[in-house]
Amino acid sequence: MAEPNPAFHLKTLRRKAQRVLWWERAWEPLRWPLLLVAFYGLASLARIPQSLPDWLHALLEIGVLGAALWLTVTGLRRVAPVSIPAADRRIEHDSCLARQPLLSLTDRPALAGNGEQSAIWARHVERVTASLGTLRVGLPHPETSLQDRIGLIAVPLALISAALLASTHTPSRLYAGLLPGVDDDSVPLPTLQAWIDRPPYAPGAPIFLSSTGRTSLDVPQGSILNATITGAHGKPTLSGIASPEQSRLDAGSWNSHGTLQQSGTIRIVVRGRTLGAWHVTVEPDLPPTVTWDGKPGPQKDDWRTGLPWHIHQTYGVESLEAEIHLPGLSRGRVLRVPIPLDGHPKDAKGVATPDLSSDPFAGMDVEGRLHAKSVSGRESRSDIVKFQIGARKFTDPLARALVALRRRLMLGQERASKASDELALLTQTTDERAILAALGLEIASLRKDAPEGSADRVPGDLWALALYLDDLHRDGPEIADAAAEVRAAQQGVQQQLDHMRELGAKGHTLPEQEELQRRTQTLKDALNRRMQLLFERAAQSGIMMPQSGTSSADPFSDEMRRLQSEANQGHGDEALRRLQQMEDMAERMRQARPEDLKALAAQMKAQAEAQAQRAALHDLVHRETTLLDHTQSRLSAARKAAAPPDDGNPPDVSQMSTADLLRQLGMQPPAGMDQPADKPPAPVDPATVAAQSDGRRADHALQRALQRVNDILSHRVKDLTGKPATAFDKAKTDMQSAREALADRKDADAQTAEQKVLADLSEAGKQMRQNQKSGGSGKGGQGGGSLSFIPSGGAGGSGKPQHGAKGQQGDDGDQPQAGDEDGDDEDQKDQDPLGRKLGEGDKGKDSDAHIPDKSARDRARDIERELRRRASDRTRPQSELDYLERLLKSF
Repeated sequence: MAEPNPAFHLKTLRRKAQRVLWWERAWEPLRWPLLLVAFYGLASLARIPQSLPDWLHALLEIGVLGAALWLTVTGLRRVAPVSIPAADRRIEHDSCLARQPLLSLTDRPALAGNGEQSAIWARHVERVTASLGTLRVGLPHPETSLQDRIGLIAVPLALISAALLASTHTPSRLYAGLLPGVDDDSVPLPTLQAWIDRPPYAPGAPIFLSSTGRTSLDVPQGSILNATITGAHGKPTLSGIASPEQSRLDAGSWNSHGTLQQSGTIRIVVRGRTLGAWHVTVEPDLPPTVTWDGKPGPQKDDWRTGLPWHIHQTYGVESLEAEIHLPGLSRGRVLRVPIPLDGHPKDAKGVATPDLSSDPFAGMDVEGRLHAKSVSGRESRSDIVKFQIGARKFTDPLARALVALRRRLMLGQERASKASDELALLTQTTDERAILAALGLEIASLRKDAPEGSADRVPGDLWALALYLDDLHRDGPEIADAAAEVRAAQQGVQQQLDHMRELGAKGHTLPEQEELQRRTQTLKDALNRRMQLLFERAAQSGIMMPQSGTSSADPFSDEMRRLQSEANQGHGDEALRRLQQMEDMAERMRQARPEDLKALAAQMKAQAEAQAQRAALHDLVHRETTLLDHTQSRLSAARKAAAPPDDGNPPDVSQMSTADLLRQLGMQPPAGMDQPADKPPAPVDPATVAAQSDGRRADHALQRALQRVNDILSHRVKDLTGKPATAFDKAKTDMQSAREALADRKDADAQTAEQKVLADLSEAGKQMRQNQKSGGSGKGGQGGGSLSFIPSGGAGGSGKPQHGAKGQQGDDGDQPQAGDEDGDDEDQKDQDPLGRKLGEGDKGKDSDAHIPDKSARDRARDIERELRRRASDRTRPQSELDYLERLLKSF
C-alpha cells in the first residue's frame, strides 16, 4: 500500500485546525443564542408556551427564536477568519512539536539567487517534513470563565431533568412547543362520536366507528360519514373525503360530515393529533344488469305477449319496463310497457304477460329492449331483440276491418279524412242500428269540421266497437251487451285506481275509497250478469255448466274485496295486477261445450288421483316418523341404562360447544359452526338392547312394508305426471339401510337412516307437487288444458282457475288440500283465529306467552355470559367471532 503524501496530509490538518480555531472563536457569540433556545426548550417541556393562546404562543416563539437567530448571525459575522500560520501553531501545539518546525515550510531563504541555494533549501524542507512525525489536531476548547462552566453544566442538567419528568410526553411536548396550534399527548383527547349512514338506496343500520375498533370497512357508494367532536380546542380536520362540510355546535364542539365516493383512508385530526383513522372500501353503485331471459313473443293460444326478463343489482331494482318500437316507423312511436316487480328485488327473473292486443303494434314484428332503474337512480338497458306482439283473433269481418283501420290511423299511415270515408263505406256492410249509430258518430268525429279533440277518442271507440262486434258474432246481443258492460266497468275501476295512485297519500281518503267501492260493485254486478246469461244459454241448449271451484256462491266477491283492500292500503301495483287477472277471467268466460265438460271430467279425475297420492305420502311420512320415535326411545333407554347416575345438576356451559349453547337458547346455529371431530358413540346397555328385540323386529317388518308402499307411490306419481320424483329412489335406499341397521341391533345407525328417509320423503313431496302443478304428459292428463269458461276467485295471472276441493281458493289457487303433508290438520290445531299457536301442552291455550321459571332464567344468563366470554377470545375462528358479535348485539 502506498504511503500518504506528507504535503497533502498537512494540508488536510491545516483545514481541520482552521475549523477548530473558528469554533473556539465562535463560542463567544453563540453562547447567548444557545442559552435562549435551551430556555425555550425547558419552557416547552414545562408546557408554558402551549398554555398560552395560539397567537401569543406564536408571537413568543417568533420573538425567542428570532432573537437567537439575530444574535447568531451578527455574532458570527464578527468572527475573524483563521490564517494558515495560526492553524500551524495549533497543529504544533496539539502535536507537541518544539521550536515551531512548521515555520520552515512557509519560510523562504533570504538569498535565493541561484539554483544551488534553492535546491539546498528544498532539501532542507524535505528533511523537516520527514522529521515531523505524527501530526494531529485536538477538539475545540474555547476559553471559558467560571460562570460559563457553571452554565454548561446547569443547563444540560435542567434539560435532562425536565425530559425525565415529562417521560414519554417529551417528544410531543417539544413538537407542540415548536408548532402553535398543536397539543401534546398529556392533553386529554376530545370525545369523538363517528358513524356512517348508509344511503337511502341501501337501507340498513348505521355503522358506528371508534378509534379502537375495526379500521377496515366496506360501505356502499354515497354513504355519509358523520362525526361529532366534543371538548376540542381547535377546528378538526377531516381528510380522505372530497368536499367535507363542518359546522360549529358550541365553543368546544364541532360536527363534520361528508359523502364517501371512493375508497381510501379517512382521518380525523384535531390540533395535530389523530382521533381516528379508518380504511374505507367503497362498493360502487353500478347500473343494474338487465337481460332478456328468453325469446319474447305471443303466449300459446292467447293474445297476451310474454316478456321474459332477468335483472340484477346489488341494492335492488325500483322499476322495469319494456321499450318497444316498430322498425322503419317515421314517427318514432315507442310503446313503454311497465313490468311489475315484487318490491325492490336484487336478483330476480320472471315472465310478464301484458295484454298488448289493443296496441297498434299488435300482431306486428317489432324491436324491443328492457329498461331498468335501480333504487339509487342508476339506469341501464338490455340488448334489442326482434319479436312479435300477441294479437286478438277477431272472427267478425267488420271487426277485423275496424281494427286494421284503427292501426293505420294510430300509426299515422292514414289521414283522418280518408279514414272517415273508409268508415262510411263500412257502414254498408251491416244493418244493425246500434253499429250504424256508433259508426256514424266516429265518422262525424273524424270530419274536418268536428270539434277539437274529438278525433282523440276514435281509436278507443273503434277498439270497443270491434270487441262488441266479435262478441255479437259469437254469443249474440245479450251476452255481447253484458261483455261491453264488464269492459266499461273494468275501465272505470282502472281509472279510479290510477287516480288514487296519482294522488298518493291523499288518494286514501274516505270519498275516494267509497268511489272505488261503488265502481268495484258495478264491475261485480256486470260480471255476475254475464255469468248468469252464460248459465241460462247453456241450460237452453241442454248443457249443465259446472259450478265454480270457490267456496263462495259469488265467485267475484273475494277478488273484489282483495282489490279494494290493496288499493285502500296504497298497494296500487297489486290492485292493478288483480284487476288484470279479473279482466282475463272476464274475457275467457264463455258457454261450455261438450268437449269442455269432457276435459273438466279428466282434470277432476287427475286432481282426485293427485290428492290421493298426497294423502298416501302423508301417511307414509307419519308412519316413518313413528318408526323414528320408536328407535329414539329404544336408543335413549339403552344409553340411560349404561350412563352413570345423574347428580341432578345441569351440564357445565363452559364444557359445551358454541352450537350446543345456541341450541340451549332455542336458536339454530349456522351451518359449519362447531363441527367436532368424530366422537365415539355413547355406550349402550347390552341387556337393554337384547330386551328390545321384539319392538325392533316389529319395526323391521313395518319398515319393509313402508318400502313397498314407497315403490308403489313412486310408480303412481310417474304415471300421473309423466315425470319421475327421484327422491323416492333415495328414500328406498335409505329405507334399506334402516332395515339392515334394525336387523343388526344398531339403533343409532337406524336413527340416522330414518332421519334421511324423512328428508327424502319431504323432497319427494316437493317434487311431486311441482310436477303436478306443471302438468305432466302422463296418463292422468292433469295438464290437459285450461277450463277458462268457469270463473274462479283463485285465478292466477294466466287466467286458469282451479277446480276441486274447497281448500283451493285463495290468491294462488294452490292451497294445501286434505291429506297434503303441508296442510295437515295437525298443523292447524291449537291456533287462534289468526293462525297463531295458543300454547304448549294442555296449559296456556288462551295465551302464546311462556314465562320461564327462575332456574331457566339463571341458566339463560349463564349461557349468555359464556357466549360473551367466547366472543372475547380472539383465538377462535373469525367466522365464529363474527357470528357471536352479531348475535350479542341483540342482548
